[in-house]
Amino acid sequence: MKPKKQKPKKPLIERAWTKFFKKDFEGSETVFSDTIKEENNDEALYGRACSLFKQKEFDRALNDLNIFLKNNPKSYKAYHLRGLVKGSINKPKEALKDIEKSVKINPAYADGYYDMGGCYLILEEYQKAYDCFERCLTRDKNNAGAWFGKGMASLMNKEYNKAIEYFTITLRLDKKFILALMGRCEAYFLSGQKKESQKDLKRIKTLQPDILDVQDQYVPNNIYDDDNVEGDDDDDNDDFDEDKEIEDFRLND
Repeated sequence: MKPKKQKPKKPLIERAWTKFFKKDFEGSETVFSDTIKEENNDEALYGRACSLFKQKEFDRALNDLNIFLKNNPKSYKAYHLRGLVKGSINKPKEALKDIEKSVKINPAYADGYYDMGGCYLILEEYQKAYDCFERCLTRDKNNAGAWFGKGMASLMNKEYNKAIEYFTITLRLDKKFILALMGRCEAYFLSGQKKESQKDLKRIKTLQPDILDVQDQYVPNNIYDDDNVEGDDDDDNDDFDEDKEIEDFRLND
Protein backbone atom coordinates (compact mmCIF):
# COMPACT_ATOMS: atom_id res chain seq x y z
CA MET A 1 0.00 0.00 0.00
CA LYS A 2 1.38 3.36 -1.05
CA PRO A 3 1.70 5.91 1.75
CA LYS A 4 -0.67 8.85 1.49
CA LYS A 5 0.90 11.96 0.17
CA GLN A 6 0.97 14.68 2.74
CA LYS A 7 -0.40 18.00 1.69
CA PRO A 8 2.32 20.61 1.53
CA LYS A 9 2.17 23.10 4.37
CA LYS A 10 0.82 26.50 3.51
CA PRO A 11 3.34 29.31 3.62
CA LEU A 12 3.47 31.06 6.98
CA ILE A 13 1.88 34.20 5.58
CA GLU A 14 -1.12 32.22 4.33
CA ARG A 15 -1.50 30.45 7.67
CA ALA A 16 -1.41 33.80 9.44
CA TRP A 17 -4.17 35.27 7.27
CA THR A 18 -6.25 32.11 7.70
CA LYS A 19 -6.13 32.58 11.47
CA PHE A 20 -6.93 36.26 11.07
CA PHE A 21 -10.04 35.64 8.98
CA LYS A 22 -11.16 33.02 11.50
CA LYS A 23 -10.95 35.82 14.10
CA ASP A 24 -8.08 34.20 15.95
CA PHE A 25 -6.30 37.52 16.24
CA GLU A 26 -3.85 36.49 18.95
CA GLY A 27 -2.89 33.40 16.95
CA SER A 28 -2.52 35.37 13.73
CA GLU A 29 -0.31 37.90 15.50
CA THR A 30 2.01 35.08 16.57
CA VAL A 31 2.25 33.61 13.07
CA PHE A 32 2.74 37.04 11.47
CA SER A 33 5.59 37.63 13.97
CA ASP A 34 7.15 34.28 13.04
CA THR A 35 6.90 35.23 9.37
CA ILE A 36 8.66 38.53 10.03
CA LYS A 37 11.50 36.73 11.82
CA GLU A 38 11.92 34.07 9.15
CA GLU A 39 11.21 36.00 5.97
CA ASN A 40 11.40 39.71 6.83
CA ASN A 41 8.06 39.98 5.03
CA ASP A 42 6.47 43.43 4.72
CA GLU A 43 2.99 41.97 4.26
CA ALA A 44 3.45 40.15 7.57
CA LEU A 45 4.26 43.45 9.26
CA TYR A 46 1.04 44.93 7.91
CA GLY A 47 -0.84 41.75 8.87
CA ARG A 48 0.46 41.94 12.41
CA ALA A 49 -0.75 45.53 12.59
CA CYS A 50 -4.21 44.32 11.55
CA SER A 51 -4.14 41.67 14.28
CA LEU A 52 -2.99 44.18 16.88
CA PHE A 53 -5.70 46.62 15.81
CA LYS A 54 -8.36 43.95 16.30
CA GLN A 55 -6.94 43.25 19.78
CA LYS A 56 -7.03 47.00 20.56
CA GLU A 57 -3.24 47.10 20.90
CA PHE A 58 -3.25 50.47 19.21
CA ASP A 59 0.24 51.74 20.09
CA ARG A 60 1.87 48.57 18.81
CA ALA A 61 -0.28 48.58 15.67
CA LEU A 62 0.71 52.18 15.02
CA ASN A 63 4.39 51.35 15.37
CA ASP A 64 4.15 48.52 12.82
CA LEU A 65 2.21 50.69 10.38
CA ASN A 66 4.72 53.54 10.63
CA ILE A 67 7.52 51.14 9.72
CA PHE A 68 5.47 49.52 6.95
CA LEU A 69 4.54 52.85 5.33
CA LYS A 70 8.15 53.99 5.22
CA ASN A 71 8.80 51.07 2.87
CA ASN A 72 5.38 51.10 1.16
CA PRO A 73 4.26 54.72 0.81
CA LYS A 74 1.66 53.87 -1.87
CA SER A 75 -0.31 51.38 0.23
CA TYR A 76 -3.77 52.91 0.48
CA LYS A 77 -5.01 50.15 2.80
CA ALA A 78 -2.16 50.78 5.24
CA TYR A 79 -2.97 54.51 5.33
CA HIS A 80 -6.61 53.63 5.88
CA LEU A 81 -5.77 51.24 8.71
CA ARG A 82 -3.48 53.78 10.35
CA GLY A 83 -6.35 56.25 10.15
CA LEU A 84 -8.63 53.76 11.90
CA VAL A 85 -6.02 53.25 14.62
CA LYS A 86 -5.68 57.00 15.18
CA GLY A 87 -9.45 57.34 15.27
CA SER A 88 -9.55 54.64 17.93
CA ILE A 89 -7.23 56.67 20.16
CA ASN A 90 -9.41 59.78 19.78
CA LYS A 91 -7.35 61.61 17.19
CA PRO A 92 -9.98 62.22 14.48
CA LYS A 93 -8.08 65.02 12.73
CA GLU A 94 -4.97 62.86 12.34
CA ALA A 95 -7.16 59.93 11.31
CA LEU A 96 -8.77 62.06 8.63
CA LYS A 97 -5.39 63.01 7.14
CA ASP A 98 -4.38 59.37 6.73
CA ILE A 99 -7.72 58.30 5.29
CA GLU A 100 -7.62 61.22 2.84
CA LYS A 101 -4.24 59.87 1.67
CA SER A 102 -5.80 56.46 1.11
CA VAL A 103 -8.44 57.82 -1.30
CA LYS A 104 -5.91 60.10 -2.97
CA ILE A 105 -3.86 57.00 -3.81
CA ASN A 106 -6.96 55.01 -4.79
CA PRO A 107 -9.89 57.29 -5.74
CA ALA A 108 -12.15 54.25 -6.24
CA TYR A 109 -11.74 53.15 -2.60
CA ALA A 110 -15.29 53.23 -1.21
CA ASP A 111 -14.28 52.25 2.34
CA GLY A 112 -11.98 55.25 2.50
CA TYR A 113 -14.78 57.70 1.71
CA TYR A 114 -17.00 55.91 4.21
CA ASP A 115 -14.54 56.38 7.07
CA MET A 116 -13.76 59.95 6.00
CA GLY A 117 -17.46 60.60 6.45
CA GLY A 118 -17.26 59.11 9.93
CA CYS A 119 -14.38 61.42 10.83
CA TYR A 120 -16.29 64.47 9.62
CA LEU A 121 -19.33 63.43 11.69
CA ILE A 122 -17.12 63.30 14.80
CA LEU A 123 -15.67 66.70 13.88
CA GLU A 124 -19.24 68.04 13.42
CA GLU A 125 -18.62 69.01 9.79
CA TYR A 126 -21.89 67.54 8.63
CA GLN A 127 -21.99 68.71 5.01
CA LYS A 128 -18.50 67.32 4.38
CA ALA A 129 -19.58 64.09 6.04
CA TYR A 130 -22.64 63.92 3.78
CA ASP A 131 -20.49 64.49 0.68
CA CYS A 132 -18.09 61.68 1.67
CA PHE A 133 -20.92 59.21 2.24
CA GLU A 134 -22.35 60.23 -1.14
CA ARG A 135 -18.98 59.50 -2.77
CA CYS A 136 -18.90 56.13 -1.06
CA LEU A 137 -22.35 55.31 -2.44
CA THR A 138 -21.38 56.20 -6.01
CA ARG A 139 -18.84 53.37 -5.70
CA ASP A 140 -20.89 51.02 -3.50
CA LYS A 141 -24.61 51.84 -3.78
CA ASN A 142 -25.71 49.13 -1.32
CA ASN A 143 -23.46 50.23 1.54
CA ALA A 144 -25.92 50.37 4.45
CA GLY A 145 -23.42 52.20 6.65
CA ALA A 146 -23.05 55.00 4.11
CA TRP A 147 -26.83 55.44 3.86
CA PHE A 148 -26.89 55.59 7.66
CA GLY A 149 -24.11 58.20 7.56
CA LYS A 150 -26.13 60.33 5.14
CA GLY A 151 -29.06 59.98 7.53
CA MET A 152 -26.97 61.13 10.49
CA ALA A 153 -25.55 64.10 8.58
CA SER A 154 -29.06 65.11 7.52
CA LEU A 155 -30.38 64.67 11.06
CA MET A 156 -27.65 66.89 12.48
CA ASN A 157 -28.44 69.50 9.80
CA LYS A 158 -32.13 69.33 10.88
CA GLU A 159 -33.19 67.97 7.50
CA TYR A 160 -35.54 65.50 9.11
CA ASN A 161 -37.43 64.23 6.06
CA LYS A 162 -34.17 63.47 4.27
CA ALA A 163 -32.88 61.73 7.38
CA ILE A 164 -36.03 59.57 7.53
CA GLU A 165 -35.59 58.64 3.87
CA TYR A 166 -31.95 57.62 4.31
CA PHE A 167 -32.54 55.70 7.54
CA THR A 168 -35.39 53.84 5.83
CA ILE A 169 -33.11 52.85 2.94
CA THR A 170 -30.54 51.70 5.51
CA LEU A 171 -33.12 49.45 7.15
CA ARG A 172 -34.17 47.99 3.80
CA LEU A 173 -30.57 46.98 3.22
CA ASP A 174 -30.00 45.79 6.78
CA LYS A 175 -33.08 45.34 8.94
CA LYS A 176 -30.86 44.66 11.97
CA PHE A 177 -29.22 48.10 11.87
CA ILE A 178 -30.39 49.25 15.32
CA LEU A 179 -28.78 52.71 15.13
CA ALA A 180 -30.65 53.45 11.90
CA LEU A 181 -33.90 52.56 13.63
CA MET A 182 -32.98 54.82 16.54
CA GLY A 183 -32.01 57.64 14.19
CA ARG A 184 -35.28 57.38 12.30
CA CYS A 185 -37.15 57.33 15.60
CA GLU A 186 -35.53 60.63 16.55
CA ALA A 187 -36.09 62.17 13.12
CA TYR A 188 -39.79 61.28 13.27
CA PHE A 189 -40.02 62.73 16.79
CA LEU A 190 -38.25 65.99 15.94
CA SER A 191 -40.32 66.47 12.78
CA GLY A 192 -43.56 66.13 14.74
CA GLN A 193 -44.47 62.68 13.43
CA LYS A 194 -45.07 61.31 16.92
CA LYS A 195 -47.08 58.23 15.91
CA GLU A 196 -44.35 56.98 13.57
CA SER A 197 -41.75 57.75 16.22
CA GLN A 198 -43.68 55.70 18.77
CA LYS A 199 -43.85 52.74 16.37
CA ASP A 200 -40.09 52.79 15.91
CA LEU A 201 -39.57 53.16 19.66
CA LYS A 202 -41.73 50.13 20.38
CA ARG A 203 -39.73 48.10 17.87
CA ILE A 204 -36.46 49.24 19.45
CA LYS A 205 -37.72 48.18 22.89
CA THR A 206 -38.89 44.83 21.52
CA LEU A 207 -35.74 44.03 19.60
CA GLN A 208 -33.21 45.26 22.13
CA PRO A 209 -34.75 45.84 25.58
CA ASP A 210 -31.43 46.67 27.23
CA ILE A 211 -30.99 49.64 24.89
CA LEU A 212 -32.77 51.74 27.51
CA ASP A 213 -29.92 51.11 29.94
CA VAL A 214 -27.59 53.08 27.69
CA GLN A 215 -27.58 56.84 27.19
CA ASP A 216 -27.31 57.06 23.41
CA GLN A 217 -26.80 60.25 21.45
CA TYR A 218 -29.15 59.25 18.65
CA VAL A 219 -32.46 59.25 20.53
CA PRO A 220 -33.68 61.99 22.91
CA ASN A 221 -34.41 60.81 26.46
CA ASN A 222 -37.95 62.16 26.53
CA ILE A 223 -39.21 59.63 23.99
CA TYR A 224 -38.07 56.78 26.22
CA ASP A 225 -41.02 57.51 28.52
CA ASP A 226 -43.47 54.61 28.44
CA ASP A 227 -46.34 57.12 28.24
CA ASN A 228 -45.15 58.00 24.73
CA VAL A 229 -45.35 54.41 23.47
CA GLU A 230 -48.47 53.22 21.72
CA GLY A 231 -49.15 49.81 20.23
CA ASP A 232 -48.74 49.05 16.55
CA ASP A 233 -49.55 46.19 14.23
CA ASP A 234 -45.92 45.33 13.48
CA ASP A 235 -45.09 41.93 14.93
CA ASP A 236 -41.54 41.92 13.61
CA ASN A 237 -39.52 40.21 16.35
CA ASP A 238 -36.24 39.71 14.51
CA ASP A 239 -33.28 39.06 16.78
CA PHE A 240 -30.05 40.97 16.27
CA ASP A 241 -26.89 39.15 15.30
CA GLU A 242 -24.01 41.31 16.50
CA ASP A 243 -21.37 39.12 14.87
CA LYS A 244 -19.99 41.22 12.01
CA GLU A 245 -17.91 39.85 9.17
CA ILE A 246 -14.24 40.75 9.18
CA GLU A 247 -13.35 43.40 6.64
CA ASP A 248 -11.09 42.50 3.75
CA PHE A 249 -7.96 43.86 5.37
CA ARG A 250 -5.55 41.91 3.21
CA LEU A 251 -3.34 43.87 0.84
CA ASN A 252 -4.15 43.66 -2.84
CA ASP A 253 -2.35 46.72 -4.10
